[in-house]
Amino acid sequence: MRLSETKIIERLESIGVQYAPLVLVSVEKELTVADGLRADAIIRFRISDGPSFDALAEITCLASPKNVRTKSMQVLDLARRADNPRLIPLLVAPYVPPKQADALEEAGVSWLDLSGNMVIRVSDRIYIERTGRPNQFPDTTPIRKVFQGTASLVARALLLKPGGFASLSELVDFINSRNASIALSTASKVLSSLEEDLLVLKEGSRIQAIDPPKLLDRLAEGYASSTRTPRLSTYRFAVENVDRVLQDFRSMPGTAYVFCGFYAAELKGLAASTQVTMYVRDMARFQEVSARLPSNLLPDEEFGQLSITERKDQTPWFNAQTINGVPVVDDIELYLEMMTDTPRGPKVAAALRSRILGKVASG
Repeated sequence: MRLSETKIIERLESIGVQYAPLVLVSVEKELTVADGLRADAIIRFRISDGPSFDALAEITCLASPKNVRTKSMQVLDLARRADNPRLIPLLVAPYVPPKQADALEEAGVSWLDLSGNMVIRVSDRIYIERTGRPNQFPDTTPIRKVFQGTASLVARALLLKPGGFASLSELVDFINSRNASIALSTASKVLSSLEEDLLVLKEGSRIQAIDPPKLLDRLAEGYASSTRTPRLSTYRFAVENVDRVLQDFRSMPGTAYVFCGFYAAELKGLAASTQVTMYVRDMARFQEVSARLPSNLLPDEEFGQLSITERKDQTPWFNAQTINGVPVVDDIELYLEMMTDTPRGPKVAAALRSRILGKVASG
C-alpha cells in the first residue's frame, strides 16, 4: 500500500527508539519559508542529551529515481531561499533504496525513512547513519515485474527502436506486429514505471529510452529472476538425421516453434552447438503435428540431440528472425538466455550486447 504524504507525516510524528539517538521534537506542516514558498514540513529534532536542529523537509510517497531527483532539487532550492539559513534539507519517504540514498548523499540532502533508515548530516556538528533495514512498505500499485513476461516487451521494443516512438499507440502497434500482443493499458503502466526509474523519457507523446545499457541490464536481471524457479517442461529426443529433421520442420507453421539457446547462437554465427534447442508453444500439439513428418523423434532424456522446451509465454516469439528458412529468437532474447547459461553463455552474450547496443548507438 502506498502511503499518502499526510500518513507519512503522521507516522513520522510517532517515531520511537528505532531512530535513537535522534528524537523528533515538533513538526510544522505546510509552512511558508520564503517569498510565499511552502515546505512540506519544518521538523525540529534533537540528539539525546545533545543539541537540536531544524530540518526543511520534503515528503515523497515513493523514492523512485525520478522523485528523488525532483524532490532533491526542490528541497535544496527551498533551503537556499529560506529565511532561516540554518535549516538542513531533508527528504522523508516510507523507504529509500540504497541507490537513491547514494544519489541523495551526492546531492547533499539528508534523508530519513519510515523503515528505520537514515543519513543525517548537520554541518560538522552531527552525523548519523543507519542503513540496511528492509522496506516495510513495498509498493504494490504499479506493475512490479516490468522486466518479465509480457511487460518486458516494452523495454525490448525501446531497445529495438532507439529513435523512440511518436506515441504510446505506435509503441503498442510495433509490439503487436511482431508475433506478440500487449494491451494499451499494460504498456502505459509499464512506461510509467520505467519513467519513474529514469529509464525512459516522455516528451509530450514521444517515448524514448534514456539509458539503453541500463535498460538491457534490467531486462537481464528480470529474466534471471524469472528462471530461478524452474517452471518449464523440457523434452529430449534422439534423431537419426538432424539435417532431415530440420528440413521437415520447415514445413511446419513458423509460429509453432522457434530455435533458441546455443543452436540459435550457431545459426547467428556466434557459437557451435552439438544440440538443437528450440521452444514450442504447445508440446502436445507439436508432437501431434511432428508425428506426421517423415522424421522419427525418439524420446531420449540422456543422449537426445534435440531439446524441446514448452513456453507458454509469448516473449521468445517476439521479433523472431528467419535464418536459413527457420524461425530463430532475436538478439535480445538470445542475449537474455546466454546471460544465464553458464559457463559458455556469457561470452556469447558479450558479443550480442555489443551488437544490440551498437544498433542503438547507430540508430
